[in-house]
Amino acid sequence: MKKRNILSVICGLIACSSLAQNAKSQWVYKDKTGKLTYKTTATGDRIMDFSHAGYMGGGVALPVVQVRRTVKSSGGADDTKQIQNAVNEVAAMPLVNGFRGTVLLGPGVFTCSASITLSASGVVLRGSGTGPNGTIIKMTGSRHTAIVIGVDNTNIALGRTERADDNEEGKPTTITDAYVPAGTNSFTVVDASGFAVGDTLVIRRPVTEAWIHLMGMDDMKRDGKPQTWINKSAKEIIKRKIIAINGNKVTVNISLPDSYNAQYVPGTTVAKSAASRRVTQIGVEDLHIQCPPLETDYGHAPYAGIRVGGDDCWVKNVYCQETMNTTVLAGNRITMERVMIRHTFTNLGASKPADFSLEGSQNLIDRCDVTGGNTYTVWTSSLIAGPNVVLNCTFRGIGSRIQPHQRWATGLLIDNCTVADGGIDFMNRGVAGSGHGWTMGWAVAWNCIAKTYIIQNPPGAANWAIGCIGQRQQTARLFDSTPVLGEGYFDSHGKPVAIQSLYLAQLEERAGIKALRNIGYSGNTLAQFPNKKPRLTPVKTDVDKTLGLNLAFERPVNTSEVRGTTREFGGEKALDGNSKTYWATNDGQTTATLEVDMEGPVDINALKISEAPGSRIEGYKIEAQVQSDWTLLSEGGSIGDNRVVKFPKVTAWKVKLTITKSKDHPAISDFGLYLIK
Repeated sequence: MKKRNILSVICGLIACSSLAQNAKSQWVYKDKTGKLTYKTTATGDRIMDFSHAGYMGGGVALPVVQVRRTVKSSGGADDTKQIQNAVNEVAAMPLVNGFRGTVLLGPGVFTCSASITLSASGVVLRGSGTGPNGTIIKMTGSRHTAIVIGVDNTNIALGRTERADDNEEGKPTTITDAYVPAGTNSFTVVDASGFAVGDTLVIRRPVTEAWIHLMGMDDMKRDGKPQTWINKSAKEIIKRKIIAINGNKVTVNISLPDSYNAQYVPGTTVAKSAASRRVTQIGVEDLHIQCPPLETDYGHAPYAGIRVGGDDCWVKNVYCQETMNTTVLAGNRITMERVMIRHTFTNLGASKPADFSLEGSQNLIDRCDVTGGNTYTVWTSSLIAGPNVVLNCTFRGIGSRIQPHQRWATGLLIDNCTVADGGIDFMNRGVAGSGHGWTMGWAVAWNCIAKTYIIQNPPGAANWAIGCIGQRQQTARLFDSTPVLGEGYFDSHGKPVAIQSLYLAQLEERAGIKALRNIGYSGNTLAQFPNKKPRLTPVKTDVDKTLGLNLAFERPVNTSEVRGTTREFGGEKALDGNSKTYWATNDGQTTATLEVDMEGPVDINALKISEAPGSRIEGYKIEAQVQSDWTLLSEGGSIGDNRVVKFPKVTAWKVKLTITKSKDHPAISDFGLYLIK
């Protein structure tokens, strides 16, 4: 992997964070009159207006809704029914100015074995605070999400977006422009006579073979098998409201998060949107969601936090403890404000959960906080169109990162966020997952602090990192070693720019200083971002006296089996640098696999493997995933207590140990990977 260090992480974080914020971005800056001015690409694309993200389209204060029912903790085995009954009673009340009322949960512990569902518009579930004398929802029972907002959406899998609200009415027309730049808000159609100012439009950008080829997504293979990036039947869908019509030229209220190039995506359609069927005006406030701490991978984690399947909804002042895949924003114009998520144990395995999953548009994640290792703190789902904004958030945990995840999302702003132990990535994930490929276009990281950045420009699109502090990295698409992809636009790297928050600046220009105050900001200065301080976690290492640094130390690991029902013999025990702990399978198991995720392309040319006392293994092979295929590094019979193997240098994304024969259950105390200079 090719890396380019613009400044050392430690010196840069400490020194540059104290620099006077007088740098000027070339992409967005204020002119002499104080008006925001935007630089464009050669094709006219620009950074979009993100200010419409959030409740009611941004800049609107979250409402305070009158209490209609109060629920006290029973102290019994299950409070789910009494909470749901109170919610249903309020849901049956008439709407008054868009709201029915609030269900207030008193102080204490409410034990809940199933989801609390808010499926009627205008209902708020409010606790009595997140502190010691507040409200705790204690999750028990079978696998479920603590609170679900929406109708019939409790069983929708994470990463899948509800598309039932994208219906249209009337005859569609087609965009005629040869090229509509990203970030603009007007386009020309064949016939605008069926539209009127105030109409909401559904714009469908097709997926075509020509576009897939342009993006380089038609040559992905994994284990020799072709991977599908996006099916050609899919479409990127956005909704916009008409603010002006001039002949067949239509101007919409929010700038476009993607470009429309007729050469590659001909036939982009525009139609009037049918009335929305989503629930609206639902809030969750001031409570603590708690489940027991578990050492497990997220695929086996039993409990999630909150799924929002409505529009113009909010979640504020909520503390989620030990939940996995904690929140899902599956509607539009949602604000999540001051949501705190805590994981006691690092997520196990190479696959990572998402604490904030963006699956809708115009959503704002504001002043939120996550602590926990090996997670995606924020990701995006497939074909999700912005604007979406992550503002003033702090994320801690080794190996955790903000990383758009699946198959082409657009229009994401990461604004004044601190990810000091992890990364911010707008990148090509290649064959990762099930062929995620290019994940993000037209995204911006603005005045952020992160340990690393992978910012790449997709073909025909752009991504930016502006005023950010941290280490720049270049890499090939995931699981390839070549070619190394070119960087996106780094502007004023290592020195914050004068416009402290892009989102707040755009919001103030559009709606005035009152809009900032409505969402809890008195201005747009560094004082509004007290968490922007470097907080590097000391990095632990494991060094062999002969072989050097162990590059497998504490990496994510997947195993075919683990002995017993706890993590005492988990795969991570083979990577912890402690020869007294070990990974083991159950009695009678004579074959097994252990797969290490290197979390990026890593050069290795040696390995060390040790069995726990009592050698059992009689056959093994070790392979590395190189260029999306598996390459044999070593194979043999017994392993013993200290087998060292040297081989020609490879660039590995994953390394897999397969035990093909064993006298009894295998047990591995150490598994190390090295690059001997």
